[in-house]
Amino acid sequence: MTRPNLVFPVITTTWCLVFLKAGSSSPPPTAPALPPSNPCIAHERDALLGFKAGLQDPSNYLASWQGDKCCEWEGVVCSKRNGHVAMLTLQYAGIGGKISPSLLALRHLKAMNLEGNDFRGEPIPEFFGEFKNMQHLTLNDANFSGLIPPHLGNLSKLIDLEVTSYTDGPKLYSTNLAWLSRLTNLQYLGLDGVNLSTAFDWAHSLNMLPSLQHLSLGNCGLRNAIPPPLHMNLTSLEVIYLSANPFNSPVAVEKLFWPFWDFPSLETIDLESCGLQGILPEDMGNSTSLVNLNLNFNDLTGLPTTFKRLSNLKLLYLAQNNISGDIEKFLDKLPDNGLYVLELYGNNLEGSLPAQKGRLGSLYNLRISDNKISGNIPIWIGELTNLTNLELDSNNFNGVITQFHLANLARLKILGLSYNTLAIVADHNWVPPFKLMIASLKSCGLGPKFPGWLRSQDTITMMDILNTSIADSIPDWFWTTFSNTEYFVLSGNKISGVLPATMNEKMAAEVMDFSNNLLEGQLQKVPENLTYLDLSKNNLSGSLPLDFGAPFLESLILFENSLSGKIPQSFCQLKHLEFVDLSANLLPGPFPNCLNISQAGNTSRADLLGVHQSMMSNIIMLNLNDNNLSGTFPLFLQKCQNLIFLDLAFNRFSGSLPAWIDELSTLALLRLRSNMFTGEIPPQLTKMKELQYLDLAYNSFSGTIPWSLVNLMAMSHRPADNDSLSYIVYYGWSLSTPHVEAFMFANVGPYNFEESGPDFSLIASVTNESLLVVTKGQQLEFRSGIIYMVNFDLSCNNLTGHIPENISMLTALKNLNLSWNHLSGVIPTNIGALQSIESLDLSHNELSGQIPTSLSAPASLSHLNLSYNNLSGPIPYGNQLRTLDEQASIYIGNPGLCGPPLSRNCSESPKLLPGAIDEDKSLSDGVFLYLGMGIGWVVGLWVVFCTFLFMHRWRIICFLVSDRLYDRIYLHLTTIRASFTKQSGRN
Repeated sequence: MTRPNLVFPVITTTWCLVFLKAGSSSPPPTAPALPPSNPCIAHERDALLGFKAGLQDPSNYLASWQGDKCCEWEGVVCSKRNGHVAMLTLQYAGIGGKISPSLLALRHLKAMNLEGNDFRGEPIPEFFGEFKNMQHLTLNDANFSGLIPPHLGNLSKLIDLEVTSYTDGPKLYSTNLAWLSRLTNLQYLGLDGVNLSTAFDWAHSLNMLPSLQHLSLGNCGLRNAIPPPLHMNLTSLEVIYLSANPFNSPVAVEKLFWPFWDFPSLETIDLESCGLQGILPEDMGNSTSLVNLNLNFNDLTGLPTTFKRLSNLKLLYLAQNNISGDIEKFLDKLPDNGLYVLELYGNNLEGSLPAQKGRLGSLYNLRISDNKISGNIPIWIGELTNLTNLELDSNNFNGVITQFHLANLARLKILGLSYNTLAIVADHNWVPPFKLMIASLKSCGLGPKFPGWLRSQDTITMMDILNTSIADSIPDWFWTTFSNTEYFVLSGNKISGVLPATMNEKMAAEVMDFSNNLLEGQLQKVPENLTYLDLSKNNLSGSLPLDFGAPFLESLILFENSLSGKIPQSFCQLKHLEFVDLSANLLPGPFPNCLNISQAGNTSRADLLGVHQSMMSNIIMLNLNDNNLSGTFPLFLQKCQNLIFLDLAFNRFSGSLPAWIDELSTLALLRLRSNMFTGEIPPQLTKMKELQYLDLAYNSFSGTIPWSLVNLMAMSHRPADNDSLSYIVYYGWSLSTPHVEAFMFANVGPYNFEESGPDFSLIASVTNESLLVVTKGQQLEFRSGIIYMVNFDLSCNNLTGHIPENISMLTALKNLNLSWNHLSGVIPTNIGALQSIESLDLSHNELSGQIPTSLSAPASLSHLNLSYNNLSGPIPYGNQLRTLDEQASIYIGNPGLCGPPLSRNCSESPKLLPGAIDEDKSLSDGVFLYLGMGIGWVVGLWVVFCTFLFMHRWRIICFLVSDRLYDRIYLHLTTIRASFTKQSGRN
C-alpha cells in the first residue's frame, strides 16, 4: 500500500521571491535611522536608567547603559536634530521583568522594538498608549500575556503595530478591536497568535483603517465569517494573512471571499488551514492584481472558470485539499502568464501530465506529489530550465526517467520521485548539470549497480534511496562525496561492504539508516553528530565499539545482526539515548551496571553521575530480547523514569523481580518471556497504571497471582491513540528531520514464539511499518493497531492458589493466558465481564467446579482452552461458544464435564455436588490402602517364623551370618573412631 508522502516541506522558494517583489510579503514600514547625537538630555537619561532598574538582564545586554552619553548606549537612538531619544531597539536582548512608567519621559519616542524578549507573562503596560509620537511599536513574541490594552488606540500616529504571540504559555487576547478604528494612519497590523475568538467585530474595526496595507491575523481563533460592511474602506490593502483560523462552515469560502475581490491593490492572500470547503467563487476572477494565493490545507474541491483572469498570479498553493478530476483539465484553468510556484500535493488528481508544457514553462517549484497521476514522465520536464524543486512522489507514474529528462535542469536543488514505478537510467559516467540538496528516490529503480551520477552530488544534505534495487558494494567515493550529508536512508537494498573506521572524523551525518542490507564487519566509531543509527538486519559481527563517539545519539537500532561480546560500559555514557533495540544478536553476559561510576575511566564523579542520571531519565524504549544476556533484573532501570517499552524476553536473566519495579510508572509494555526469573510476582507490579501489555510466560515464578490486579488501570479501559504505547508505535512514522519527513521507525525487533499455545506477543520487526503478532495459533500482522493490544500472560510458571475474582475488572483484556501452572479453585463466576477478550487459555491447571455460564457472554471471544483441569458439570453452550473451532479439544482432560459438544450426556450420571466424586474416591482409596498393609504384614511375619521353626539348619546358618556381620561392622567403626581420636590429638 502506498504511504502518504509528506516528504518535503512547503518551500516558498527564495528563487521565486527574487523575481517577485509584489508577490512577497511587504515588510513593515520602518522609521528612518537616526544617527545618535553625543549630548544626552538628563531627564531622558534618568528615564532610561529607571527603565533599566526594573528589568532583568541575565545576558548583561545593557552593560553599556552607564555614564552620561545615553545616545551611545546599546539600543538607544537619538534624533540628530534635537538630541531626544527617538528609538529603542532592544529586540532579542534577553531582557525581562517589569517595564517602568519612567519611559513616559521620552516624549519624542517614535519607535520601540522589544521583540523576542521574555517578560514572563507580564501584561502590556497601559501607559504605552500615552506615547503620542509613537509610529512603530513591535512587541512580537516577547511573552506578554493578558488583555491587549485598548489604550493603544490613542497612538494616533502609529504606522506599524506588531504584537504577535506565538510563544508557549499564557497568551495575549482581545475581546473587542474597536480601539483599532482610531489608528487611521496604521499601515501594518500584525496580531498573529493573539486570541480574538470573542472579538466578533473584528472585520468592521479593520474596515475603518483606510491606510492599512498589510493585515496579519494568523492563528487568532477567528470563527465568524466576514460580514458585509456598508462600504469598503480598505482600498490600500495589499497583503492578507488569515491562516490557521477555524473558518469551517460549509459556506465559509463564500462568506470569506466576497470582499477580497474588490480590493484593487490586493497582491497576497493567505488562508491556509482555515477549514474552507467547496469551489472557489467566480468573483475571484476580479482580483487581477493577485500575485500570491495560499489555500493549502483546506477542503476545497476546485477552481472557478474565471481563474484564468488572474493574469498576475505567480505563486499558487493548493496543497492538501480535496481537488479531484483530470490533472490536464485542471492545468487548463490556470492563467497563461506563467506561474513560478505550483503546489498541488495531497489532492486526488488523476490522469496523465499533458504532452506539452504549456503554461508551466516558467515554473521554479512544481510539487504534485501524493495524488493519483499516472503515465510516463513527459520529456518536457527537462525544458523547465528554471526548476529548483521537482516533487512527483507518491503517484502512479511509471516508465523510465533518463538523463535527458534532467539534462537541462541546472538549477535543480530538490528531486522527489519516491513511491512510483520508475526506473532512473543514466550512463555510469554521466555528470548532471545540477547540484542537489535533497534527493528522495525511494522505491525507484536505481540498481543493480550503485548509481555513478550521484558521485558529483557532494552538496546533498538529505538522501533517501530506500528500496531502490541496488545490489552492489559501497563505492570508495561514497564516504567522501557524502561527507557533509546529514541524512542517509539506504535501507532495503543489497548493499555490501564494511563501514569505514573514519566515519567519526569525516562525516557530518545526523541520521543514518542502512538497515536491511548486507553490510558486514565490526561496527566502528560512528559520526560525532549522529542522533539516529539504524543498522538492523545486516551481517555485522564482533563487539560493540568501546566508544560510540556520538554523544548526542538518541536512537540505536541494531537488531538482527550477529553482534557478540559484552555490552561495553561506555554504553552508559550515551546520555541522550531514548530508543535502543539490540534484539536478536549474540550479546552475552549481564547488562552493564550504569550506576557503577567506578568503571568510567577518567570521567569525574560529578560529570559521570550527571551522564547516568540523564540517560536514565531519557530512555523510552529498551529492547534486548533474543540474546544470551544474564544476571538479575538490570538495576539501572530503576532510574529510567520515562521508560515505556521494556523487552528482555528470550535471555537468561534470573532472580526475582525487584520491589521498586512500580517506580517505572510510565511502562506500558513489559515482556520478560522465556527467562529464568524466580520468586513471587511482586504486588508492586499491579501499581503500574500505564501497563497494558504484561508477558511473564516461561519463567519459574511461584506463589499466587496478586489480588490487586484492579490497579492495572490501562487494562481496564480501551487504549486510546494518545496512550503511552502509541508514542512508541508512531515514533518512526512521524519523526522527521528538517525539510524531510523520514521513515525512521523505532523497530521493536523480531520476537520468537513457542508453538505450545497462543502467544499474544510482538514477534517481528517493524521495518515495514508493521508488527507480527501470534494469537490463537496464527501469525497476524499488526500496524498502528498494536497500540490497542492488551495482554496478560503468566503461562508456564509455577503459580499456585486461586485465580483472583477481580481479574474480571480488566475489561480491556484481549488475551488472558494462565495455562501450565498449578492454579486451583474455581473459574471466577463473572469471567464473562471481560468484554474485549479474544483469547482465553486456562489449560493445564488444577481448576475445579463448573464452567461459569457468563463465559458465553463475550462477543469477541474466538479462542478458548480449558483442557486438562478438574472441571465438572454441564458445559455452557450458547452465544459465542457455539462459534468456536475444534470445540471438543477445548474441554479435553476434564472427565467430569458433560453435555455438548462432548458426547457424554449429563443425564447419564448422578448430579453430584462439586467435589463429591473426588471425596468418595478418596475415602475408598484410603480403606483399601490400610486393609492391604495389614494383610501383607501378617502374611510376611508368618512365612519367616514358620520357616525358622521347622528348618533347624537354616535357623543356625542365619544366626551365624548375623553374628559375623555384626562383628565386622563393630570392628570397622572402632578403627575409624581410634584414627579420628589420634588425628585430633595432633592438631
